[in-house]
Amino acid sequence: MGGEVNGDVINGRFLRFISVLALILFSSLPAMASDKVTLKEIVVANTRDELMLYCKVKDAFTDKISDALQKGVPATISFYIYIYQKKDAWLNKKMVEMEVKSTLKYSALKEAFTVIRPWVGEKSVVTASLEEAKALISDLYALPIISLHQLEKGEPYEIRIKAEMNGDSPPRYAQYLILFASMWNVKTDWYKINLIY
Repeated sequence: MGGEVNGDVINGRFLRFISVLALILFSSLPAMASDKVTLKEIVVANTRDELMLYCKVKDAFTDKISDALQKGVPATISFYIYIYQKKDAWLNKKMVEMEVKSTLKYSALKEAFTVIRPWVGEKSVVTASLEEAKALISDLYALPIISLHQLEKGEPYEIRIKAEMNGDSPPRYAQYLILFASMWNVKTDWYKINLIY
């Protein structure tokens, strides 16, 4: 079932915000089951110069995946973001194609999880809490996705977002590769946000 969120730009003296609140429960393209991995709290806003994206991956970590993480199997969540200028059904102009990754690793020696988020521009975060590590890797916040100078006033745009989680099978578990791959088949559907700049 498809769905869209529409927003308009509100001009302000210092900041302009696009009024897009995306608690998009039914905005993915196909219908989804209640236990499906989803994107929640999707918000698009802007600073004076850039369009920013916020969202969170929900229900991605099964008990098997959490157990694998605690045994040292690294996990990566990739966020895929596309921005189109809407012309018509066949001539939409792709303006952005972006992949952003966050990685979680566990060290048994240090008894700590390390979350690496290169897109944040900060050093890795180390925590002893698996729940905190899962929250960090699942959270995409204040990601600049396009310069406002590239957008045209009054023109419609569509943002598409999807997230996917993968694990890296350690060599010693190579004989379980097929089982391992099916366990990590974790991804959301595509979500769409329509807005007019």
